[in-house]
Amino acid sequence: MIRSAGPDDVVAIADLTVQAYLDGGHMPPGSPYIATLRNVEPRLDETLVLEKSGSIAACVAALPHGHVMAEATRPGEWEFRYLAVHKDSWGSGLGTRLVNAAEDRARRAGAEAMVLRVVEHNPRAMRLYEHLGYQHVADRDVTFESSSFPGQTITLLLYAKTL
Repeated sequence: MIRSAGPDDVVAIADLTVQAYLDGGHMPPGSPYIATLRNVEPRLDETLVLEKSGSIAACVAALPHGHVMAEATRPGEWEFRYLAVHKDSWGSGLGTRLVNAAEDRARRAGAEAMVLRVVEHNPRAMRLYEHLGYQHVADRDVTFESSSFPGQTITLLLYAKTL
């Protein structure tokens, strides 16, 4: 069941998101980015959760342009961020279901497009997004020094889909 997140879900969302990023190799244990992932409250009202067997197995934030946590949007766009699926459910379609629900929410609100950013070293996610109709928009990529991997730069690729 997919539903909107509520205050009682904050800890589960934070734990799941951190663990999914760790399991995916996107940051090391002790990364300063963990604090960002655990800061669920600013995105809580825009977060969808997918329950499986009575617990949260996946979550995503669907953020309208202008939301304090939306970083990649332009007017008319929504952004989804913090997509996290429990490792035991990777490849089972839960991520696809949540992305579809996020797109539906944005479409109902009048969005023209959905965007997301993905780290360049995440081919699994890129394949999913491309399969769902997202296209890489290279002129909107961003590169910066990593706080999780000091001395390294990270490039986040922007993907977009017309709704």
